[in-house]
Amino acid sequence: MTERTDDVETRSEDETEHEERVYSPDGGVVASTPAASPPTEAIQQPTIGEDPSQEELEPRTKRARNEEMDVSLLQKGGIYEVQSSSGNIYEVDVASETCTCPDFKKRNPSGGCKHLRRADLEIRGGNAPRPDGRLPETTDVVKQLATEIRELDQEIEEREDRRQKLEATVAVIEEVSLSRREN
Repeated sequence: MTERTDDVETRSEDETEHEERVYSPDGGVVASTPAASPPTEAIQQPTIGEDPSQEELEPRTKRARNEEMDVSLLQKGGIYEVQSSSGNIYEVDVASETCTCPDFKKRNPSGGCKHLRRADLEIRGGNAPRPDGRLPETTDVVKQLATEIRELDQEIEEREDRRQKLEATVAVIEEVSLSRREN
């Protein structure tokens, strides 16, 4: 059985993309590549910064944060595979800040496409290996968990003290009630 190909047009609020999809004999998508099209001017959008209020204004950043995507390191040096919610798989190079998706190839947006931004978010968040292949640092997580444990221990101690005081109050009230009944 041979593979079949289709030219697929996808539309979102602000963009229309053409892709050539290659299907396997069982019907699954083997590859999805952008169809040839004339380059357009780059859309100016800032990179993901430390200020989430600014980046929330950017549609690509919103999609990078909210859409379901899987990010995995393919090769040391910063080559990641990003599977988008549509099922398409794109190769993202965080070192050269490139992506194989149609949005990046056609528009080359400042700050990158949603796949590049998501890879950046996952790396910064410690959810994906660093570009050098090492796993994310866990010392910050360990410190954060240790702090939470200390806070919980303190809360437990405070609640136990409060419980003892309440139990003592209940005992006094019961004693007073018994003495009144006897009189």
